[in-house]
Amino acid sequence: MQEQYIEALKEYGLSENEIVIYITALKMGEATAQAIAKQAGLPRTTTYHLLDSLVQKGLVSSIEKGVIKHFQATPPGQLVEMLTEKKRHIEDALPELKAIAATIKERPRAVIYEGLQGIRAILQDILEEKKEILHYGDLASLQNVLRFAFPQFIRQRVEKKIPIRAIGKKEEPHQELLRTAKKEYRQFVFIPKEYAFKTNVFIYANKVAILNLHSEPYYGLIVSNKEYYETEKNLFELLWKAYKK
Repeated sequence: MQEQYIEALKEYGLSENEIVIYITALKMGEATAQAIAKQAGLPRTTTYHLLDSLVQKGLVSSIEKGVIKHFQATPPGQLVEMLTEKKRHIEDALPELKAIAATIKERPRAVIYEGLQGIRAILQDILEEKKEILHYGDLASLQNVLRFAFPQFIRQRVEKKIPIRAIGKKEEPHQELLRTAKKEYRQFVFIPKEYAFKTNVFIYANKVAILNLHSEPYYGLIVSNKEYYETEKNLFELLWKAYKK
């Protein structure tokens, strides 16, 4: 399988075996579960469960031919349409959801987000606040692990005109970001190479997000606490002033 579409389907929310079954069904056109299992090299019972899961997600359809059920993969183009429809439903519900959230008295809290989907949710939360972003950490891991999500994060941040200041070691991935820094509302400060960051920290709107992308399992944590936010912000500003040329 080509790595690019595997990563794309993982970010869409599919497991590795679901991807195998979806791609196999896509190649076969229309086939029975037994035929798909044989072609995919997976047990028939496992294949039935995976096909049921994909049917529930709208990525596979089924039809009865006599007493035998046949399956067919949803055309790839419809995946984008399904995401657009889901986004529209969430946007319609946002005012009501925000009203519910506003009724809860704010208190310190920490929420853990697991996997790439969880990391994407954190990046989206950072953008939703529409406040200046302070970032320090391992830029290379952001670009290597989030090959689709991170460029999308940058595009959306630029569209919303949200400025970002970043601290880190100067590495190869910075070259393009330095070239486009001004038009993409980005500033950098670089620290000595002997100091290595193993995580990525985003400081924004009374929150601190910590992402572990250095090794699997990937996960992130959002801490919502004004005191912790101010502490992290002050430490960031100290580093910024110390190394800003």
